[in-house]
Amino acid sequence: MEWVTLVGTALGAVLGVGATLAGEHLRWRRTVRDNRLQDRRAMYADCLVALRRAHEAMRLIAEENHTDPQIRAAKIRQAFQASGCDEARERLVLTASADVTAAIDASYHSLRRIREELASGSTLTSEEYDAARQTHGDATRAARVVLRDDLAALEA
Repeated sequence: MEWVTLVGTALGAVLGVGATLAGEHLRWRRTVRDNRLQDRRAMYADCLVALRRAHEAMRLIAEENHTDPQIRAAKIRQAFQASGCDEARERLVLTASADVTAAIDASYHSLRRIREELASGSTLTSEEYDAARQTHGDATRAARVVLRDDLAALEA
């Protein structure tokens, strides 16, 4: 009789500890997933905001009256560099999937085309700038879809 009680107690203890460990492991996995999702959301938002900030800064400079086109071009390139979009893109590229990287790269490179268009003297009302802006808008909208899909996959 004593052996049965002892074995039953030991088995109950093993099952209790096992259930507790399994529950803790599930909680830990959920926390890791939630943290990854939160980090990725912040990284994606930071990258998109940096791209937007760069575009707006370049537009503001392009609207100013500049007597020297070289100064205008330099200021436009400085605005692009100061926006932080290069850094935000690099952070994203290090950890994101190939689909996300390709989508962000398309948006980033289309923004660089805008930079070069404005730096070469195009005005905000020119057909060249408008075409570059449209391409950038399309690439950024496509990137948002890919980013949302990636976040949705993490949430599942």
